[in-house]
Amino acid sequence: MMLYIDETENEQYFIVVGLLANTKEEINHSFKHFKKYVNSLNYKPKDKQVMFIEFKSVMLDRKFQKVKSILLNKINRINCTIYYSYYKKEKHSFKQSQKEKIYINLLEKIVSSIDSRIDVIYDGFSNIDFESKIEKRISILENINSICSGNSQNEAGLKYVDNICSTIRLHISNEDKYQFYSSIKNIVIKV
Repeated sequence: MMLYIDETENEQYFIVVGLLANTKEEINHSFKHFKKYVNSLNYKPKDKQVMFIEFKSVMLDRKFQKVKSILLNKINRINCTIYYSYYKKEKHSFKQSQKEKIYINLLEKIVSSIDSRIDVIYDGFSNIDFESKIEKRISILENINSICSGNSQNEAGLKYVDNICSTIRLHISNEDKYQFYSSIKNIVIKV
């Protein structure tokens, strides 16, 4: 099984989210159909060009809510489960070293809650030392086949989980004015 990992934060929360699917091919196939459908919609070529680079949640949340809803509904049709864990910030200052420790702890919590053997792809940080710490700590868990960083421009699963992250952040912060969370709530597990 494949587990795609991303993180998000706001002033209140630091959140790590995992999208667990049977295979990478299943995710790629779903994302290919999603892109094909979005391409058929009546958007300006310039907007499509911007959207299609990465389908970043920041852009979809602010400007393309219809596309975000389509994406979440597509995810809901896959045989998958969404796991998330969060840290409630006590102070506004949140040092990078603290953030890294919390990220690894939340990721470990998610991975440990999964009974199947998994391959993990997390959204890379461009920080070799931090990525090494992540991989060293997580690779020793008994259900891990492999763990590596990925690039969200190349990995459909990371594009999906990026949008799931923002959906969960909006939901737990009571800011989900477009009701995105309702599309995925039946496949979400908080750990």
